[in-house]
Amino acid sequence: MTAPRCLDVAIGVIRDPGGACLVARRPRDLPQGGLWEFPGGKVAPGESPARALARELDEELGILPRRALPLITVTHDYPGRRVRLHGFTVHGYAGTPRGREGQPLRWVAVQDLPGLDFPAANRPILRALTLPDRYLITPEPLDPEGLLRGLARTLATGTVRLVQLRAPARTQAEVLALAREAVPLCHRHGARILLNADPETASAAGADGVHLNGVRLARWAARGLRPQGGGLVAASVHDEVSLEQARCLGCDWIVISPVAPTATHPGGKPLGWNRFAELARAAGCPAYALGGMTPAHIPRARACGGQGVAGIRGLWQGEAAGG
Repeated sequence: MTAPRCLDVAIGVIRDPGGACLVARRPRDLPQGGLWEFPGGKVAPGESPARALARELDEELGILPRRALPLITVTHDYPGRRVRLHGFTVHGYAGTPRGREGQPLRWVAVQDLPGLDFPAANRPILRALTLPDRYLITPEPLDPEGLLRGLARTLATGTVRLVQLRAPARTQAEVLALAREAVPLCHRHGARILLNADPETASAAGADGVHLNGVRLARWAARGLRPQGGGLVAASVHDEVSLEQARCLGCDWIVISPVAPTATHPGGKPLGWNRFAELARAAGCPAYALGGMTPAHIPRARACGGQGVAGIRGLWQGEAAGG
């Protein structure tokens, strides 16, 4: 069978000063008519997605974006049709948005967006909007008390809202005991926490989900099922094989590594930013860069189509990180 032609579409996430996003309702006579969508339109032959976005926002809304940064690229197969969405976040614009084609517009808070009916291809974009630009991975080795003190100190800075509890040297029982302290600590600070452990342990600890290492990712992908429980699922990705496994599982986000040299793996060959960009744009879900990352690398990761950075040393504010 011949693969369906891919239709490239540029879309913009436009936010007001309060953080609400601008959405438009599709005309009833179009495919998926009546659904809500982010403004944008088709990329013309020979046109870059960024230029297409500027043109479409002018035609649809009467505004010109001052600055648009890549958010996420999503490829989605509809029956007989494949679309590739090039998502951008629009930082400032000239003009006042209005539905120049008669389309209804609405400003919607990010937390209320999932309550609207969007085309299926927009779901990873909705997920990206709910995720922060940094993903903390707890260090190893630390004694449990030291780790909890460091975690509390890091969360108190207000810069971390997403945490992966990783303790590979500890038994399942020790991880569960540690998680039962770490989970409520994170929740008190408004942060979500995933366990790099089996789904049963994550569920018993009340965690928000699981982060799958390479072994667990391959195991679950072979079964073709997401871990049960309805929580978040993230995964570590290093190449096309693990990327495809994560795509098959429908992971909520991935971590791509190693992007740059790290102190813990000085002899390892890093992927580099170009390779990170290739994998991130093929992922179909938000992607974090890991390996030698600090908050200063967030703009580079975003420019490459990533969600932000993941890290231990670069994000940890507690006692000396061991990884």
